[in-house]
Amino acid sequence: MNWFNTRPFWIKLLNREYWPMWITYLPVYPYYLYLAARARSFFFFSAANPSIETGGMIGEPKMEILDLIDDEYKPVSIFIPKNTSIDSIIKSLRQKGINYPIILKPNVGERGLLVQKIEHENGLRAAIAENNIDRIIQPFITLKEEFAIMYYRFPHWEQGKITSVTQKKFLTVIGDGTSTLKELIRQQPRAILQWETLKVKWAKRLTEVLPKGTALELVPIGNHAKGTMFLNGNHLIDEQLERVFDKIAKNMQGVYFGRFDLKCSSVEDLKLGRNIQIMEFNGVGSEPAHIYDPNYSLWATYRDLLHQWKLMFEIGTYVHKKLGVPYMTLHEARHLWKKLKSYRADLNE
Repeated sequence: MNWFNTRPFWIKLLNREYWPMWITYLPVYPYYLYLAARARSFFFFSAANPSIETGGMIGEPKMEILDLIDDEYKPVSIFIPKNTSIDSIIKSLRQKGINYPIILKPNVGERGLLVQKIEHENGLRAAIAENNIDRIIQPFITLKEEFAIMYYRFPHWEQGKITSVTQKKFLTVIGDGTSTLKELIRQQPRAILQWETLKVKWAKRLTEVLPKGTALELVPIGNHAKGTMFLNGNHLIDEQLERVFDKIAKNMQGVYFGRFDLKCSSVEDLKLGRNIQIMEFNGVGSEPAHIYDPNYSLWATYRDLLHQWKLMFEIGTYVHKKLGVPYMTLHEARHLWKKLKSYRADLNE
């Protein structure tokens, strides 16, 4: 293997998908100021989704958003307020008929932080004891395909548009019959970046030799920061797929812009609108995740991000002017910031 593909510094430097966010968003900053001047508000984006706090830019409660989605398209989800006893949580799981493994996630999420797959009750007890925050529990969905779909619709439109489809490929190694699990991990640049976590999670199996052709999924969470590869699936965008998400989104009152993170059985089922399970919906703060495809160019990334902000501006100002939805105020922004500081303090307890 190339020496540059074995050192985290060089892996991150030579692969654009790992570059710092400020580089990825370099042209967005001046463009945002231009749009804010036109809207006469720094918070024009907040009106794009009136039913979501801040429009979904930051700090929005995920459970409140899940409640907007029809039950047909989402897994059973349990909201666990902070200070809830572990015995009450276990009782709720039994009442809802949720079996292990489960997904435990913060109600206010930040790039996959603290999203965990829990295999048994002891693991749940340990995870709950780590932090005292509001959480959501969902069953672990075994549908094999995972996608992120960016969708928007103006309130007066009958049909919306999809601007981004991202297909997720989970971090996996394939045995060759001679290499240990540790060696397989150290041979894959994407896995090397997750080494500090993987060496703990797979400590008991690091010396195991995987049979030739045997695939082992190292991380079951479809998050880029946890090693998942994001692939550009925009070739899948067509009218059939857009009509599926029209049906889903039109029942989400006061929501016009954002990204559905979901699992499904297959691409065919996705386009037919069947066997879809939406884990969460992210509003204006979401990204067109296909820009993190390893082969996607920086210039195309800039183009797509600027287009996203243009749409966000157009929808936000339309909803503000035509429907009378106010923009978030500076006072409200300050209050939100204080709430987020308190939340982050709870994370670090």
